[in-house]
Amino acid sequence: MINQFPKISAVYYGLLQSGYDFYFYERSADHIKKLQSFCNPDQSTDFFPKTAQNTCDVYPYWPRAFILETATFFLNDNISDFRNLGVLRQKIMAFGNISEKERDDSLWNWLADFPRELDSVLSDNSFSEYLEWEGKWISEQKAIYRDELHMIRNCLETCTDRYNSPVQRIQICINPIKCVYSSDYHLLGDCFVFSSGALRADSVIHEFLHHVVHPFVEQQKPLVSEYKPVNHQIDQSYYLSDNNAGLINAFEETVVRSLTEEIMNGRYPKSLSDCIEYHLTQMQSGK
Repeated sequence: MINQFPKISAVYYGLLQSGYDFYFYERSADHIKKLQSFCNPDQSTDFFPKTAQNTCDVYPYWPRAFILETATFFLNDNISDFRNLGVLRQKIMAFGNISEKERDDSLWNWLADFPRELDSVLSDNSFSEYLEWEGKWISEQKAIYRDELHMIRNCLETCTDRYNSPVQRIQICINPIKCVYSSDYHLLGDCFVFSSGALRADSVIHEFLHHVVHPFVEQQKPLVSEYKPVNHQIDQSYYLSDNNAGLINAFEETVVRSLTEEIMNGRYPKSLSDCIEYHLTQMQSGK
């Protein structure tokens, strides 16, 4: 299940050269020291520093680091250009967890340079040395988390069967540079790719549940817009620009967090629709 994704590795290696320091959290001193040995500020370009924005206080690399991860799946074989920029654009514009100002013209002007910048990292000898070390680190993670991976597989197979998920394949991308608190997913046809800086069962399940919950939340958009439920326990960045899309995004996050806790305790709701309606009623009543 855990696989090495060299293009995503190259994204975070590029960020590492440009001052990305979120790898510090919950890492051992030896891990930090090893990553620092790969740091070379002279390799930094004008591109990767612009991944950091001011739209998310807790993690300034959201959403551009996630967008770069997504973009790696749309590059042609020789990394000279995008394979299908139109489809990538449609995908990014459809994300409900990104505000409009985070995907305006400045994003696309910046992203146009990504193939060239990533190719430069991939062809760098220093990155090759890093990638070799990362491969060994990933092998260690597979051994350390063997039992947890088995539990995750069983849980996601149950969710797939019960909630009509299109997913047939599951891949896990654990990157030693990426912040351990930053978890994302990519749905590529019937393949679900989880991406984070560390393997946590609840994070994998949480991200997986987003894609099965989302269609049901979409069905409740009129009621969410009418009730305007607010959850003060989640970071307010989930509300985006306080518009209707932000309400939907924050409500979905609230439902997924609760559902993740239930499933981690072995309780699988029979009906996601009923589950979502329940949460909407509870939030509307202030409970």
